[in-house]
Amino acid sequence: MGNQHTSDWVVMVDDDTINLKFAGAFLRESGLRVTTLNNGQALCDWLSQGNVPDLIMLDILMPEMNGFETLEAVRTFERENALEETPVIFLTATEDNEVEARGFSMGAVDYIRKPFEPEVLIHRIQNVLANSRKIQALSEEASTDRLTGLLNKECVNDRLEKVCYVDAGVLLVIDLDSFKLVNDLYGHEAGDRVLAGFAGLLRSSFRAEDLVGRIGGDEFVAFLKDVSDEEAVVGIIHRLNDRLRAVARNILGEDMEIPLGVSAGAVISTGAASYEDLFQKADKSLLYVKQNGKHDCKVWDEPESAVDQIEEQTVNMRRMNMILDERNIDRHALMLGQEAFGNIYRYMLRYIQRYREKAYKVLFTITADSKDMTKEELSSLVTRIGEAIRNALRNSDIMMQSAPCQFFLLLPMVEESDIRKVTNRVLEACEKVEGGGKVSVIHETESVRSVDENRTYPVNAEPWVLVVDDDLETLKTAGSILSENEMRVTALNSGKALLKYVEQGNRPDLILLDVVMPELDGFETMRKLRETEIPGEEIPIIFLTGAEDKTSEAKGLSLGAMDYIRKPFLPEVLTLRVMKNIRVIRMLHGHVRRF
Repeated sequence: MGNQHTSDWVVMVDDDTINLKFAGAFLRESGLRVTTLNNGQALCDWLSQGNVPDLIMLDILMPEMNGFETLEAVRTFERENALEETPVIFLTATEDNEVEARGFSMGAVDYIRKPFEPEVLIHRIQNVLANSRKIQALSEEASTDRLTGLLNKECVNDRLEKVCYVDAGVLLVIDLDSFKLVNDLYGHEAGDRVLAGFAGLLRSSFRAEDLVGRIGGDEFVAFLKDVSDEEAVVGIIHRLNDRLRAVARNILGEDMEIPLGVSAGAVISTGAASYEDLFQKADKSLLYVKQNGKHDCKVWDEPESAVDQIEEQTVNMRRMNMILDERNIDRHALMLGQEAFGNIYRYMLRYIQRYREKAYKVLFTITADSKDMTKEELSSLVTRIGEAIRNALRNSDIMMQSAPCQFFLLLPMVEESDIRKVTNRVLEACEKVEGGGKVSVIHETESVRSVDENRTYPVNAEPWVLVVDDDLETLKTAGSILSENEMRVTALNSGKALLKYVEQGNRPDLILLDVVMPELDGFETMRKLRETEIPGEEIPIIFLTGAEDKTSEAKGLSLGAMDYIRKPFLPEVLTLRVMKNIRVIRMLHGHVRRF
């Protein structure tokens, strides 16, 4: 029983006094903090006093207010007060499956039959509490900004949408003045330390019940519940200014001369308000501060006339420059979807070629080192590695996730002498990711060269796929699947046949190449093919394999293969993987075809 957390707090609700005494005594002996109540209304009153247990054990058959009705009342209370749902276990002496089904449909996490065995009771409770902690940890990780430890943009906005409709208080939009100069003069690492220090100031300046989050590079939002004193709000911002300068000098040095400070816009709400409306008003107040000296706070005043309202909505050049130049600057690489990436990629290539700039393309491929890793674990790790790659790059770089385990980068204005430094920095960042040692990260680099303008893909052209495999059944199956999905398919039965076919001037969009073939295997075929191709004009290759050998897969990817497809393949998987890769190929050559 030693696994129990000392903070675990269980409230047990039952109209049977004997059950309460028996279960309460045993749970306390097991290290739990226990509160016992004898009816549903008592539970509702107890929660309204600010008590927040880790688990509610709720009897179903109680007079006046049964367990189901009590749970409905509890959930209503939690919604109205923007509280997380407390796990509930129902207690019952009945064997009615319909009753049990109803409880689970209402959100109960477990059922415990009465009379209960002490060991069973404690183990069921331990399981629920352990799972609850895991879910809470995952939720906190997903909702927290990693640099500052505050709520991230998505989470704080979601919570504020609910809170603003319920609570009165003041909404603050807070922005750091001249923060861009910190990054420019002292570097991003120093800038991160200043942001983390400022986040600590925010936490110490507000109460535990207030909501505080980061919504941009140097922009924050806070909601102070039940606060309506304008002078107190302005005073908080003035104190933050004084304390921020002290923190910055401690980090950057006493000779720091950057006019770093805090500007804020505020709006006071009496409750039942739209977060979007409150944010717009606070944001306009912030803009007023930015235009009138900075380092201050303005509380929103409603415009007095129609003329004032029109002037309030007018955007002049100075205001537009402030919006575009100073606010919400992201210091990391720009992560885009494939379509948006394609548009920007083509534009940047034209710029690079026209003005004779230098650039590199980099493809990072992530593979699991263990067969025991689940798809969910790998996907989660790939997401974290992608974020690490993005954070290690400049804000002039762009990237996309080109496959479930691949990231494609365009790095403009990078010299040949620097590309290795860049990739090493990225690989070091990947190694620092929690769990990064469970995967291999392979990268390929290629300098940007002029695109052959004569080699274009008409928007409606059929993708051309060359399938190479010594197994006749595989050739027939793959050919049938791809042809049914509007692709042109050519089938060859050996690596030698492939080399001869390409030597004759044939240029398919993609090659599906079997690894295990007689005379010339897939790896050797690919090596020989690459020796004959012009750099930058290589035909993309996806390996086909029936083996589960991770070493073999890593070898193929290190040679430059785009992907691996396992045999025997499912029609849907083969089609989607091929289409996805052809879409990327065509996008990188300037034309995107929608399948």
